[in-house]
Amino acid sequence: MKFSKLTLILALSVMLLLSLAACAGGEDAPAKTVELYQEALVAKDQDLLINYVCGDWETQALLELDSFVSVETSLVDLACQTVSEDGSTAKVECTGSISATYNGEAREFDLSGRTFIVTEEGGEWRLCGYE
Repeated sequence: MKFSKLTLILALSVMLLLSLAACAGGEDAPAKTVELYQEALVAKDQDLLINYVCGDWETQALLELDSFVSVETSLVDLACQTVSEDGSTAKVECTGSISATYNGEAREFDLSGRTFIVTEEGGEWRLCGYE
């Protein structure tokens, strides 16, 4: 069987697209978990927030959420990346801050001062504290 140039080009294009799609799935999952946690925190979405934390850290996450209940919050320039990963544990560092406003007074909570601990639990990455 003889392949035409068009068939060969199409076959190579499909293989290239499949390769690119496989690479796209390689996003930084531990860092994404921390970002999603921060987004749920400022949205004050308790149910969503709990989805991103490990069982051992759930109470602390709820306390953190409670501290923002009475203020307007927003994320400012949030960007996170995994700085180390050892099997089922990763450390994530972020830049940016949480802006909290109460009675017209804004306060920034810098996220770069923390190293977030993320663990794999139930096949998913979960935030499990910070140092």
